[in-house]
Amino acid sequence: MKIHAIDAPMGPLIMLIAAVFLIVSAITDHQWLYWLAALLVLICLGMYLNASLNGKYQIIDETIRNLHLKPTAQVLDLGCGQGAALIRIAQHLEVPGRVIGIDLWKKSDQSNNSLKRAQANLQAAELANLAEVQTADMINLPFDDHQFDCVFASLSIHNVKPAINRARAIQEAARVLKADGTLAIIDIEHVDEYQKVLENLGFHNVMVKKCGVGGWWGGPWLSTKVLLAKRF
Repeated sequence: MKIHAIDAPMGPLIMLIAAVFLIVSAITDHQWLYWLAALLVLICLGMYLNASLNGKYQIIDETIRNLHLKPTAQVLDLGCGQGAALIRIAQHLEVPGRVIGIDLWKKSDQSNNSLKRAQANLQAAELANLAEVQTADMINLPFDDHQFDCVFASLSIHNVKPAINRARAIQEAARVLKADGTLAIIDIEHVDEYQKVLENLGFHNVMVKKCGVGGWWGGPWLSTKVLLAKRF
């Protein structure tokens, strides 16, 4: 099941406006450089939309497969949005396995983002017995220490600002993770920053993988990376 929502919708909107402006300028000023610039912007827009509507799902699916989750695993999804990863994780579980998704539901992070929309998507996927969503802040998680077998975050932690709060989010993820659990982060920024925080927390097995063109949010300068971390 795909969630048809655009991530950070202001980004592609700005690119579209820029392309229209350049095309108008090319027509009125008869400058071929404007046509070239418009084409480049439209290519970047296409890559962004592909990453948001297609590529991220492929990356999420591959990452989840690599986790080899037990059917009874307890999983936390940080910044779950409308459920792109949450639903896919739940499909790998069986009762009493469960995944909890938390978010602050900011529409600037994802179009039409809301608690009700996430709940409706879970109902439509017939996974409400394996997954739930709630409002919570990832820098102050309302969960016990060592509660989860896996903590998952897809394209969410980079939205936390400033850096000290991102570090706090990583620390909270580590706190609620079981000693033998796995932390999986998919993100486009600050991945090296996350790695350093985790290593300082005693995670000695941290791996970072770059994703392909399907994870380019407008170009290689904003590309998706996957971080997998274990303490041991």
